[in-house]
Amino acid sequence: MNDDTEIGYKVRQTLNQGLDTIDNNVSRRLDLNRQAALENQRMSAGWLRLTGIGHVAELAEFVVFSNARTLLAVMALSIGAAGTYYWKALEQTQEFAEIDSALLADELPPSAYIDRGFNAWLERASDSSLQ
Repeated sequence: MNDDTEIGYKVRQTLNQGLDTIDNNVSRRLDLNRQAALENQRMSAGWLRLTGIGHVAELAEFVVFSNARTLLAVMALSIGAAGTYYWKALEQTQEFAEIDSALLADELPPSAYIDRGFNAWLERASDSSLQ
């Protein structure tokens, strides 16, 4: 920052050295252009104030509410995703409970379900029951 300030002073000094040699017409045109630029800046600032963006407090409030809305949306999505995950896990647990109940109520021994030929027999049995 100190180097920037020093460079700014040197530039200002160099510009001020040539100030005495500028023609009056050029000086008058530079002054008119400077005034026009300042007026444009004031008009832009006024337009920003009219739209409500120019005030720093309103801009900060907009940013805070924008972040709050984003945070609220992320929280809602997270709660929805967690709820869906929990619901699916509960359904899967209920399906497993039904399968376990059917296995326990069946007369076949558990070793029959491990037998490789059992799956083939089960498929043939289901095909024949469909016909």
